[in-house]
Amino acid sequence: MAVLAGCAPDPAPEAAPQAAPSPSAADPAAVDAAAAVAWMNGFCGAVKDFIDGNNKMPSASGETVEAIKKSTSDQLGHYAAILTKTVDSLGALPAAPVPAGDAARQEFLAKYTSARDKTVKAKAGLDAAGKNDTAAQGRAVDGLIAAQKDTHGALDPVAAVLGAPELKTAAATAERCRP
Repeated sequence: MAVLAGCAPDPAPEAAPQAAPSPSAADPAAVDAAAAVAWMNGFCGAVKDFIDGNNKMPSASGETVEAIKKSTSDQLGHYAAILTKTVDSLGALPAAPVPAGDAARQEFLAKYTSARDKTVKAKAGLDAAGKNDTAAQGRAVDGLIAAQKDTHGALDPVAAVLGAPELKTAAATAERCRP
């Protein structure tokens, strides 16, 4: 007599537990609304503080080349300070609740960093120039204009996230996103 043992098929392996799906644009409700509002407040706030500081920029003035150089240097210093604050604020933001937010932050951070670097370079060149070096004054003004062009593409944080419904909704209630 033959005994057949172990002929039953192996039981099916247990399915590995599945991780919860990450929030996506397809499921805006899955994103924590409070976290999205807080993130948008930080993002909009960084840009709003830049705009407020820019509106307080001193104007270049003076009767002599030396006086104009000093006022231009002061103007560049002010601009560099507000750009540095903006770069620091954007860099300090936590990860966005959706990838579109991080992409927008990186784009804005690149523009403000470029503008800051151009401004710092323009100020250093002007400050190192002789007191009657009018060419240095022209280079400094060109540097400031180039820096301002960089920031012009990063003045509307809400427009930068319109493709992310979660952030668009959050921006509507985020206090720092209001004009």
